[in-house]
Amino acid sequence: MPHGVFRPDPRLQKKMVWQVLLVFLLGCCPFLLLGLIPDLGMTYVIWFLVGNAIWVVLALALIRPYYRSVSYELRDLDLVERKGIITRSENLVPYRMVTNIRVRRGPLDRLLGLGTLQVHTAGYSQSTEAEASLVGLEDYDQKREALLARVRQVDGSALGDADQEERVIDLLREIRDALQGQDRPD
Repeated sequence: MPHGVFRPDPRLQKKMVWQVLLVFLLGCCPFLLLGLIPDLGMTYVIWFLVGNAIWVVLALALIRPYYRSVSYELRDLDLVERKGIITRSENLVPYRMVTNIRVRRGPLDRLLGLGTLQVHTAGYSQSTEAEASLVGLEDYDQKREALLARVRQVDGSALGDADQEERVIDLLREIRDALQGQDRPD
């Protein structure tokens, strides 16, 4: 994967539309059955549909701007995830902290040929959730391998640096000497 900024596949927008419609159909439409209660009747059904139409239309209208706000960047030492319309967020994940890169594909992802990479770190955010989620990727396997290669490259360069090893050994010696000096009574 080349160095630089990349974006989710445009099919992510279709997935988001389907998600909004499924939430409405499975989460809201059963409440239409309350219209069968004689005291509520058709007035309830009309108000219910109008009230839900507002959030459905608003959610559908925000899909395109949100999609345009999402971008990912592989830099030399870290991954940057940017997203958001009203509240813009920029998430930096240093490669040296990455412990796992998980591929997640739900039913809509599989139907549309998309995947999500969840990047986990070693206690970076004190959370069990992924530090970054790269959603809507068509070539998720290739991007995962490229990300893993960068993680390995950063780990390998840190281990192979002789000067750094020497500094670590010197620091450990200083700590040892300081601890040995504390054991002696004055």
